[in-house]
Amino acid sequence: MIAETDSIAINDMLDTGLLTALDADSIGTFAAQERPQVLFFPGPKAVRREAHDVAVALREVLRDYGGGVHGGVVRDESAAALSERFRVSATPSLVLLYGNDVLEVLPRVRDWAEYAEAFQRYFGPASRPLNTGAQA
Repeated sequence: MIAETDSIAINDMLDTGLLTALDADSIGTFAAQERPQVLFFPGPKAVRREAHDVAVALREVLRDYGGGVHGGVVRDESAAALSERFRVSATPSLVLLYGNDVLEVLPRVRDWAEYAEAFQRYFGPASRPLNTGAQA
């Protein structure tokens, strides 16, 4: 399970279906789908504050894409086993995927514009204009 100390943004995305909780068993089915996707590796408790900041930005981007990009959050107990496969060397990280292809890994907290640019570079324009900043 995702840790109880996760951010409100992560819990909100799980509750509203913007994110799917993934583990080593379910990630294969998720990643094999030929569609724009993002994996969120929040990381251990030591980086939970940073993970919340990334989650807030991710929530806004996913909302802006209106279901056109599918999100998954990697469960804590599976993160170590999946990090190498998805080229995650630091957490929190967002992994942009199309099917099983890793397009880009965005480690740690980034400027809002970097997230928006990366999503637009690989997934095209959002269904509504991307926010210029995210709020918790």
